[in-house]
Amino acid sequence: MDRAVRVAVTVSLDDTATRWWTDRVRPARSQAERPRLVLVRSQGRLRGAVVLARRQGWRNGAGSAATVSFDLDPAELADGLLAVELAGPAVPLPDWAAGRLSRNGVLGLRIDRVTVRPATGAAPAGPVPEAHSALVVVPAGRTAEGLRLRAYRVPPAPPPPRTPGNRWTRQKPARAVFKVSRLARRVAGRAGAAVTPPAARPGRLGGHAVDLATGAAVPVTLRRTGADRYDVRLAAAAAGPVLLGLVDPAGVRRERSARQPAWRPVGGWE
Repeated sequence: MDRAVRVAVTVSLDDTATRWWTDRVRPARSQAERPRLVLVRSQGRLRGAVVLARRQGWRNGAGSAATVSFDLDPAELADGLLAVELAGPAVPLPDWAAGRLSRNGVLGLRIDRVTVRPATGAAPAGPVPEAHSALVVVPAGRTAEGLRLRAYRVPPAPPPPRTPGNRWTRQKPARAVFKVSRLARRVAGRAGAAVTPPAARPGRLGGHAVDLATGAAVPVTLRRTGADRYDVRLAAAAAGPVLLGLVDPAGVRRERSARQPAWRPVGGWE
């Protein structure tokens, strides 16, 4: 290959992937479903990262998907082989991030598609952060200038679904009981959170950031432009993708019974 190419990798998370993860990781039955941090590697190098978080409804959780795009030089494809890998963090994460993410978060995820086209124009700006989570990723080499976020609160997530483990619980009557029980817990948690006052107003929330390539903390500035809106800026461009987290100054609240802080992007990258 004699020219650069642009690769786009779409990763998704749905109910089937969540159940597959639960059956193998076996988290505590009381643990709420948490977001997944996914690093995308290609040709042996880290190319990007995304956070996948499912929007929780009254009856079930919706799917979540994101696309990571990156350019490859001709020398990186000299043998004609394109390698794409999904991986978890290779560096220790700080407490404000580690305790809010699913462990072994890559398990069960699906690569929906991989597209390869000639690279034209400027390099891709990176995936626009998705709502429903207090964690978003800023692409490598950016200071996040042009990223505008709205802080809000999302309903608590119930424990993730799991497959019955023995021949009695696999029978239809038992499965029906479990399904009704899961729905009741979901409705109870969401209804309870609706009447629980927030620990802090969205406009008083703070932020932290960490470089996913080195594990180093990255200074971040959140400039309020409204009651719940921020312009985000990192002190300097980092070597790798940067995980940006919204932090409630009142402390971590019960993740199954209280509405949780989250980001919502206002537009995309400028």
